[in-house]
Parts: sequence; C-alpha cells; structure tokens
Amino acid sequence: MKEVLQKLREFKTIQETNIKKGESIIDISYYGEITLSKNDTDISNQRKEDLYLVKKEIDGKIEFEFRIDFGIIAYIGEEGQIQIAEDFKQLINENEFLLQLKSIMPISLEKLEALEKSGSNKEIEKLSKTTENEKELEDEKKIEKEDSNTAKKYIENPKDAKIDLRKKITEKENFYDLVPEARQKGIVDLVVRRKDSTRFEFIGINGAGEEIKLKSLEQTEGTNPNKDIIEIDAKGTVKKDQVETIIKIKNGQNEGKQNEGFTVKLGEYGIPEVSYYRRARELNKYSSIPVNMENTNQKRTDRDVREYIEKTRNTATNDNIKRAEDRISYNEDNETQLENIDDNPYNDEIIDSAEIEIRKAAKRCKISVEEFKQKLETQDGDTLEEKIENAEEEINEEFRGLRDRG
Repeated sequence: MKEVLQKLREFKTIQETNIKKGESIIDISYYGEITLSKNDTDISNQRKEDLYLVKKEIDGKIEFEFRIDFGIIAYIGEEGQIQIAEDFKQLINENEFLLQLKSIMPISLEKLEALEKSGSNKEIEKLSKTTENEKELEDEKKIEKEDSNTAKKYIENPKDAKIDLRKKITEKENFYDLVPEARQKGIVDLVVRRKDSTRFEFIGINGAGEEIKLKSLEQTEGTNPNKDIIEIDAKGTVKKDQVETIIKIKNGQNEGKQNEGFTVKLGEYGIPEVSYYRRARELNKYSSIPVNMENTNQKRTDRDVREYIEKTRNTATNDNIKRAEDRISYNEDNETQLENIDDNPYNDEIIDSAEIEIRKAAKRCKISVEEFKQKLETQDGDTLEEKIENAEEEINEEFRGLRDRG
C-alpha cells in the first residue's frame, strides 16, 4: 500500500504543476491498471494504463476527471453519469471501460494520508486487504455474470475459424466428447480467434448467440510459440511443424498432465488452423492431427489418421514420435507417411503417395493389396481417388450380399 501512496503523491504533484487559475485539487483516487481497447476486434489496439480519478474545485464548483498519464479520458456529470471525453470517444470501447470501473475499488490519497498521519499502519494494511478482498469478490461476480444470460453477444469476424463440433476428431470422439463442458453449457458453435501474435482464444456460442467461456480449455504455462509438433495432415503425411499456441484440455485424459488438447497456428488468409494433440509424456513431445472445420478449405481427415490419434497414447506416442523424427530427418523432403511411423514395423518402406492410398483402402476393406488392385483396374473414374472410392463401394456391396445370402 505504501507503493500506491507514493504513486498517488507523484501523480498529484504532476497535476498541480499544470493546474489553472481558480482550480485546486481536493483528492485523487487510484483505480489501478486498466485495459483500453478500440471499437474493433484487433487485440493489438489494446493498451494498459494507470487510471486516476481527480477531484477538483473549479471556481467554487466540484468536478471529477478520470485521467491517465497523458490526458482526461472521462468526466463524472452532475447526475453521477460517466461521460467519455470527446478526444477519446473514437479511441476506446466505452462499454468495456465502464465495465472495468464497476469491478474496481479505488484507493483515496486523502484517506491514505490521514491514516499515515495518525500512525495507523495496521489500518492501512487492513484497508489494503479489504480492497483486495472486495476486488476478488467483484472479479468473481464478473466471471459469474459473463457465464450468465447477460453474456455479451458474439460478433462474427471473417477471420474466426469455426470448429465442426459434431464431426469426429479421433476415431470415436468429437469435440463434445473431448470437452464435455461445451455440451453442458449449451454451446452450439465454437470459433477460434487470434488475440495477438502468440495467443488464440476459443469462443463458445450458445443458442442465443452469446459468448460463453470454456473453463476446460487453458493455454499451457510457458508455451513456446515456436514449439515443434509432429503433425499428421488429413491424408496421412507426417512432418515437423511449428505452432503459435498450445491449449490443454483441463478435464481430459490424465488430468493436469497436459497430455491432450489443441494446437493453433495462423493459416491461409490469417485464419487459425486447429489440430488435436496427444503428448508423449516421457519425451515431452507432441503429435497432432487436424480438427474438422466448417469455414475453411481444409480436407476431411481420413479415418486411418483419426484412428492413429485415438490409439496413440503415452507409451505408443513416444515410439511413434521417435520413429517419425528418424524418418523425417532421413528423407530429403523432411516428411514421411503415417504407415512409416505406425505400430506395424512391416510396412515401413518408402513408397509413392498413390501406393499409400491404395494400401489404406485395402486395409479398410480387409482384403489384400493385390486383390484391391485387381478390383481397382475395373473401376471408372477421372482420378485415383474416385476409382478407389468406387472400388470400396463395390467391395462393400459384395460383402453385404455374401452376408445376406449366408
């Protein structure tokens, strides 16, 4: 509290040097550091400033001014209403500014000096603790308010990435399964938004179009914006990549050990790209696959890739990450394929991408690669992908027919 007292005295001295004729300063209260943001969604336009309330007498009339270091930001009118200064109306978000004031208990210079003069150090400390406790209570109320029906409305941003909540992320789980809180809070949409160069936020949206905070998701402490991830794309290509943010699922597998969550990096046109990760506990390294999005050109994630991340937990993750790093360093293009790092040591060979797609399809159909190739030769289609899809449909139909006759 002594630091606050010194800060208030210094600020009062500065104000008195610039005082005009007919004015006198009666008291100054300190509101602490507040966040000032513009009327847009760009986080880079936010800044922190110390806020003071100056109580003045001007020609016999009492007036109140909210000040920061370089000027008057707002006034208190005769009826007690707060009015933003003309110079700041276009520079700050008025609603956010007023909301912050409601959650702060200001500290008066006049009161602190009176306590100091009386030698009541215990009273100063008591005031300090009371102020801190009241602020904590206000913060709790603010959080509760944000989670209630008075939450602010979601304003769509073209650079928000929208996660498809119902599509499978792993072979068995969608977003609701991985983060049960989303279903509990009635979230119907979920977007990922860039906050600044190294931070992103997940924004839940309920049926009323209001923003809902997800407490289950938390950026990990000490996150390194340049952390390497063994990343498997939607079609099974494996490479090392860097992400800007790692967000753990707090109530997920192995609670508290950051063993699963989401990675985020900035993608095409400034829209975030989101992946789901599992962490190799012994290595403290990560492997991830893409999350299905609703508003990007990201391809649908293959079932083999989803199955890989489903089965790949702690011990297996260590083995597969080691195998991936060896393969990536060995290849000239610094990448490999999922089949070269999975748990089957007999398929570890360098083969072309077409062969890999054929092998995957044969595995899905539960027949040999040679049998699938024979079926593939009889299929129509302009691309290999179309021929593979047609072959799979035909094989599945044949199996269904045999089963029905059996």
